[in-house]
Amino acid sequence: MISSALYPQFVAFRVIAIIGSLSLGGGSALFSQEVASGEGMSVLTYLEPYRSIEMSPAESGIIREILVKEGDHVIKGQPLLRLDDETIEARLAVAMAQADNMGGINAAESEYQLQKDRYEKLAKLESRDVSSEFEVQRALATMKTAEGRYTEALEQKRVFQLQADQARAELERRVLKSPIDGIVAEIVKDIAEPVSPIESSRDEYLIRVVKVDQLQAVAHLPGTWAGRIREGDEIELQIASRDAAVPARVMVGKVEFVSPVIDSASNTVRLRLIVDNIKDPVRAGTPAQLILPAGGVSN
Repeated sequence: MISSALYPQFVAFRVIAIIGSLSLGGGSALFSQEVASGEGMSVLTYLEPYRSIEMSPAESGIIREILVKEGDHVIKGQPLLRLDDETIEARLAVAMAQADNMGGINAAESEYQLQKDRYEKLAKLESRDVSSEFEVQRALATMKTAEGRYTEALEQKRVFQLQADQARAELERRVLKSPIDGIVAEIVKDIAEPVSPIESSRDEYLIRVVKVDQLQAVAHLPGTWAGRIREGDEIELQIASRDAAVPARVMVGKVEFVSPVIDSASNTVRLRLIVDNIKDPVRAGTPAQLILPAGGVSN
């Protein structure tokens, strides 16, 4: 029974609204949204990829290599596309060669050690009044100069190492990698075409990867259902068969999100379900009927 407080709102939905006639091949089925006092309701929704990632490189350049094709299964971190990188590779090679060059460091270290030994010997002789204070101070200054050159050589090596690291990072940014496990759904450009993230708008991308081992369904329910469905609840979805003689397939989705806000303009609440799609998978984009029993969902 519907309480008197809810009855006026349910009267507004006591209709059978034909959402649309969806042709699914040879056979067709009418999906409808039906709400009646004392009964459940069904809502048209679509099973979409759980994640759909549209990607572009962070750097400008020319596409040098496309490493996948549409339909390929990819794993997280797998390279998908590479931009031209010859200039950066050359800069990396130079920086690595300079960083690996130990000649200047070895020479500076030897000179510093020589001047240090000389200073220490003169300092000992001064204590015996064999050498003058002037000679000791001059040896100390020479040692300090040699020490500075040795330190400078070490710092220069560190600079070359940092330059090499920077070049490696730039090379890394010129490789577009998949952020998820999924399937390559679309490749927009081809080899030798230019790309520029500065010129790209929000709707432009190079590669789209989708995750379809799970699907999501988003529906907008009457506001009166807001408190009758909770996150974690399981709800049935019916998928019409292409053959009118074959019964609709039933899948079970788990509620991942119920909006805490009822839209004031439409008096609806947004709901998102997650559906496992590993066994006997359904193609993403398939329409489905979300079946809500009378009295809400209880698990």
